[in-house]
Amino acid sequence: MTGELSALVTHLGRERRAIAGTIVLVTVSLVTLGALAVLPAYALGRAVVLGQAPPGWFWAALTGLVLLRAVLTWGEMDASHGLAYRVLARLRMALFDRYAVALPSRERENVGHAASTAMADTERLEFFYAHTVAQLVAAAVNLLLGLCVLALVSLPMAAVAVAAAGALAVTVRLHATRTQALGHEVADRTSALSARVVDALGGLREVLGYRLQERVRAEIRVVGARAAEASGRLETTARMLAALREAVVTVAAGAVLALALVGDIRAALVPAVVVLALVTIAPAAEAAETLAQLHRLRSSAGRVGAELARPPATRPVESPDLLRLPEGPLGLALQDVSFTYATTRVLEGFHLTVQPGEHVGIAGPSGAGKSTIVALAGRLWDPDAGLVGLLGADQALVPLGSVSDDELRRAIAVVEQDGRLFSGTVADNLLGSGASTRADLVAGLEQLGVAEAVGADDELGEAGVRLSGGQAARLRLLRAVLARPRVLVVDEPTADLDAETADRVHALLAALPCTVVVVSHREQTLAGADRVVRLGPGTARTTPP
Repeated sequence: MTGELSALVTHLGRERRAIAGTIVLVTVSLVTLGALAVLPAYALGRAVVLGQAPPGWFWAALTGLVLLRAVLTWGEMDASHGLAYRVLARLRMALFDRYAVALPSRERENVGHAASTAMADTERLEFFYAHTVAQLVAAAVNLLLGLCVLALVSLPMAAVAVAAAGALAVTVRLHATRTQALGHEVADRTSALSARVVDALGGLREVLGYRLQERVRAEIRVVGARAAEASGRLETTARMLAALREAVVTVAAGAVLALALVGDIRAALVPAVVVLALVTIAPAAEAAETLAQLHRLRSSAGRVGAELARPPATRPVESPDLLRLPEGPLGLALQDVSFTYATTRVLEGFHLTVQPGEHVGIAGPSGAGKSTIVALAGRLWDPDAGLVGLLGADQALVPLGSVSDDELRRAIAVVEQDGRLFSGTVADNLLGSGASTRADLVAGLEQLGVAEAVGADDELGEAGVRLSGGQAARLRLLRAVLARPRVLVVDEPTADLDAETADRVHALLAALPCTVVVVSHREQTLAGADRVVRLGPGTARTTPP
């Protein structure tokens, strides 16, 4: 296997043993198939040349091989198909685990590419690890065994088989640079097409609402045409090389037959030896064709590997057992914090202290860093400089980066303005592993005025599609409240709400006993806070209180 493909094996866990088992099954099955081809040829030569019926051992061997091949074929199909699904699950779970700590990145890149890698690229790779690897190894073993037997029977035929194998290997290397470049181009353009479709589906409401259908269709047609053009060029090259491989096999078969006719092999053995040479060369030709087509898989493996190597959005927790959060209420502190998106500095030398149990509002113009403060407070990212931590009642500061993730998520809940709901029922979305009950959920729906629209067992649809923006915002807020955090950080909780509904949210937030940080443009939402921190335009700077 090439580097990109072999590098992913480390992510397959226990499936590596299953891959090895499948290799054994496929190898034994291929050798058995070869024996099943050679034995009847031996019987035919014996009958035609010597006029003798096959001996008794022949029938026993033939029957045994037929039964063995049937069992192996069934076992191979069962094992490889089950393995394929498990490999696919392993790769996608590895990607999910990486995305869980690496997304969103500061660059806010197109997540459609990540979705394309997780879906399309992994689906191509599962066939490789579950089927192709075994077929390649089996072909190599079959070639070695066949060459050994041929060498015992006829050295010239063995030499022809070796020459044919060498010529097939040359076809794999022939135009390798071109096919690899085309393979990368096809995979990249196909990925771009998938990403564009994902984007269009994700923004379907906007596409329809602003009559962008024709523009989206035109873009997809252009990207699709480019992918088809590259695929066509790759297919043309592949067919040319396939024709060359067929020529090699044809010439080798002719040479084998000529040697059999003019050589010193006993006439009765000629059919068996010719068939042996062909069953030695044919799987090698198929393996050469497979190897020549690995360029696209290498590209897919490279993209999956790059996604798995994404740097985490936050630094790993160091010695989480050394620092534990104190009991009782918690506050929040940002000390001399600086943060940059790509090349844009948003916060510099920023200070904020929220005492345990305090309700604090944050206001400021767009771009002042309000949403960045929300993300840093929930440790969705780490600051470039400075410290973000939780305050105990004794004012001792515990840095977020020194607390285990499980403990941190139990202590802090963050509600982002562009947060998401998932497919499933309201209860599936809102009741997690916290202490809240179904009765708490029902009461919360009533309090926020959502109960008339949805009940606890109602399906929300993809991304909560059946909800209005204000209903979805209230459900996301209720999800955080039901987690019973000790610190709640909310970004624009009333942005999509009318005044009456916003008052319901204000009342809910005011009644919470935990520390609350609310970011909002609306003065009514900030009115219930104990104090309001106002950020100025441009890079947010404050001095310590």
